[in-house]
Amino acid sequence: MLAGIGEAKGQDLARFFDPEIPGHLTLRLFGAGYGAEKYGTTHDGFELSQTITHEVSFIGRAIAYQVERGTGFDSPLNPSSHAATHNFGRFEGGLSLVPFQGTTFAFMGGEDVGDSDAPMFENDFSSWIRLRSRHPVNFAYSTSHYFENGVTYGLVDLRAVAFSTGRWMLLMGVGGAIWGGGSVGQAKGQGGPDVGFFLRSWRLSVDLQAGYGSSRTYGTLSVSRSVSWDE
Repeated sequence: MLAGIGEAKGQDLARFFDPEIPGHLTLRLFGAGYGAEKYGTTHDGFELSQTITHEVSFIGRAIAYQVERGTGFDSPLNPSSHAATHNFGRFEGGLSLVPFQGTTFAFMGGEDVGDSDAPMFENDFSSWIRLRSRHPVNFAYSTSHYFENGVTYGLVDLRAVAFSTGRWMLLMGVGGAIWGGGSVGQAKGQGGPDVGFFLRSWRLSVDLQAGYGSSRTYGTLSVSRSVSWDE
């Protein structure tokens, strides 16, 4: 999400077709935890991004999920009265596009294995506004559909760079989720303030959010770090 600040690219349509030489490979490691009165889950994994052209990259992800209790906004599992922990893995692949400066759009398909074992679809969007100002604003959303339980959910975040130095950034804003369909039925939602920290030299992001909604009081913590190589 933060890559758009320092790596914004041009809008020349020819860049969609010109191979990028040398190529660029990025590895992103991530982990997250979510806790609410009715739902608890953690996940961790990695993402590989390989440039194809200047504005198009291939993305592959492998993620391990642990659902501690219940079923919530991002769970492909059907409701169950059993309290046992559920574990499953997810493998996704797709393309990431840079349609114009500071904006990325990715679409991926994949399948779960384990306690969830059905296909899923995801798309992610992130756009930076007022990139040259002292307080750039980022709007991002992510939507997914699970064929396991028929649920569709979306995440939305609106944040601004509140403070920035040559070494780190502080982002503040609001975010939330809405989900429904399938085993969930009527649409549900949640939202609250969020805070993000980005250490430039480490390319390390730490994001926290807390709020209230259909799952009642909730909190979430996510951490990611990226490493890149020119080929």
